[in-house]
Amino acid sequence: MTENKKSIEPRDYKERFEFVLTTGGNIICQRYFRINNFNPTSLKSYELTEALRSCVRTIDKDLRDKTQAYLEMYAPKTFDTADEMRAFAANPENVDKFSYGEGLVVRGNALTDYVYVGNGVVKELGYKFDDGEITENPVQSNKTEYKFAFKIDGKEVTAISWTGYYPKFVCDKIDLSNKRGKYDAEDVDRLSFEQYLLYKMVEGKSDLIWGLIKNICYACSFANSNDYTTTVEGIYEGWNRDNERSLWGLE
Repeated sequence: MTENKKSIEPRDYKERFEFVLTTGGNIICQRYFRINNFNPTSLKSYELTEALRSCVRTIDKDLRDKTQAYLEMYAPKTFDTADEMRAFAANPENVDKFSYGEGLVVRGNALTDYVYVGNGVVKELGYKFDDGEITENPVQSNKTEYKFAFKIDGKEVTAISWTGYYPKFVCDKIDLSNKRGKYDAEDVDRLSFEQYLLYKMVEGKSDLIWGLIKNICYACSFANSNDYTTTVEGIYEGWNRDNERSLWGLE
């Protein structure tokens, strides 16, 4: 007689603590982690709120840096026609005014965008990169709401929301690990324009995720509960000191 043994399938184990970055209800980045010596007093403290503010400032600065790289590569000059762009690139007087990757035909009726690839050469991309995005105000027109939340056992404990003004290309490729776009130096010359743009956006950047987790873990693990600011007056004082700061202007 064959003995029937009940199969036991392993369940996926998840840590109790997590952070989630979302926009429009869609998850951009989510990480589970452990907090050693977790102090429950932290959940109602100003210190935890400020830790999340610090995380948001880190994310915002990363995306602003990438926006700057994007604009330097992609948005400084626009043209109505490809011929106008070629004439500008061919003029010796403009040699120092036009660098690799600049220039787009976005205001005219061209079916494709064009970029300058050096030595007076204008290259047809064969597609519309960000159709209609590059305008006289290319950043402010891309207003998106983001939310960074700290959760325990799947329940939101606290969260910080902010409005980000980043180009669509930057928004669509948010990667807090900054691994997307990393290439070896010998491969750079073989990259497409879009790959090169990603490469420039993450050049010199490190993985942000561990730092975000570390901020939250530190704020939640004070040994002495009396070290937390939990009074209404103390919390309001901290909030009033910080609330008027624009994330876009934070350093």
